[in-house]
Amino acid sequence: MRIRLPSMVEVQFPFILVKTRIGLTLMDRLGGTRFSRKMGLISLVVMPFLGAIMVYLLLNAVNNMLSNPNVSRVLRELGPAANILLPGVNPYLPFFYGWVALFIAMVIHEYSHGIQARANGMSVKSTGIIMLLIIPIGAFAEIDEKQLEDAGLGKAGRILSSGPVSNVIAALAALAVFILLMLTLKPVANGILITGLSTNGSAYQKGMRAGDIIIGVNGESTPDWNSFAEAVRNAYQKGENITFMVLRNGFSNYTFLGKNLSSSGILNLVPLKDVLENYSLALTRSPVEGFVTYLMIPTVPFPWVYETIPFSSLLQEYYVSTLLGEYYHYPVNLLFWTWFINLNLGIFNALPLYPMDGGVVLKLFCRSKLRDRISVKAIDKMVYMVSLAILGLILGLIILPYLM
Repeated sequence: MRIRLPSMVEVQFPFILVKTRIGLTLMDRLGGTRFSRKMGLISLVVMPFLGAIMVYLLLNAVNNMLSNPNVSRVLRELGPAANILLPGVNPYLPFFYGWVALFIAMVIHEYSHGIQARANGMSVKSTGIIMLLIIPIGAFAEIDEKQLEDAGLGKAGRILSSGPVSNVIAALAALAVFILLMLTLKPVANGILITGLSTNGSAYQKGMRAGDIIIGVNGESTPDWNSFAEAVRNAYQKGENITFMVLRNGFSNYTFLGKNLSSSGILNLVPLKDVLENYSLALTRSPVEGFVTYLMIPTVPFPWVYETIPFSSLLQEYYVSTLLGEYYHYPVNLLFWTWFINLNLGIFNALPLYPMDGGVVLKLFCRSKLRDRISVKAIDKMVYMVSLAILGLILGLIILPYLM
């Protein structure tokens, strides 16, 4: 028995496309605005820079891998699946936040193509959802391919570049709101969080536990790392016992330790106030350092990552938002992954890698500028060679860690 599918459903195994006309009217309205036409021109100018940035990042990553064995070691520990921006495949992309953020990024990307198509007088046949079997993984805007092929470089370039650039704009907007929310956070107590404690040490035997917050040493308040280190150093130099004032579940207690702090069995200490300030103000110290900081994934299994991110699973319960209360981490996580996935999707699609948006624009540009000098076949061959070189860099990032 043959099942007859509705005309709105198209199967391209393993994908299912559900086509609708939802959003077409909105695309018509937005495409007719002066702002959309200006954004098309801006996108056309900006996308080559995005592609160049991504090529630089690839080259820099490969160079770091070849020159620094620790980079290869870290990438081996993460595994090859960490390079795939797909929740459920990539073990460090949370399933719920990852899929929601990816869906948002896909909608922004495809609808931007559709809006620019209408702004440049081309028709959009349908919009819809792309499903992997029964799981929604993205959206699409079906542009008339014949019109796109016949369009000049300017029009086609505006349409193709709008997706990646819109993703980057959305990423920066999500990052801005994310940082504003981070600025509303405060520690549940200004002190030093104990995240690791040996059961054989004197601290554990005296009653301290992982999760305790040290708010004072020998009667001196220790709201940050400098004050804590100074108080401990003074006690050690004077030969005094060390008394920690500990906050646990709203109650304080004292634990008396010997003169040698290392024998206490305390393995890991996190200064809550310092971590929050370092993270939320990273951009003010250096734009480059800030962007690198906000690209750190809070779910990777390295202490030097999740001990420095306030909303990581390790630290999130030790902060509270003056705006959103103790449940701040839900919108913060969604904003973080929206920023992260939109940025990666945008700059990756801007690569001069055919058939990505950047690769198609490169081919159209070369055909427009070089067709009077060399054949179309030679131009396409040149573009494919560039694509193979870019693909080689990407594969190198995946393979080289296991060859070093």
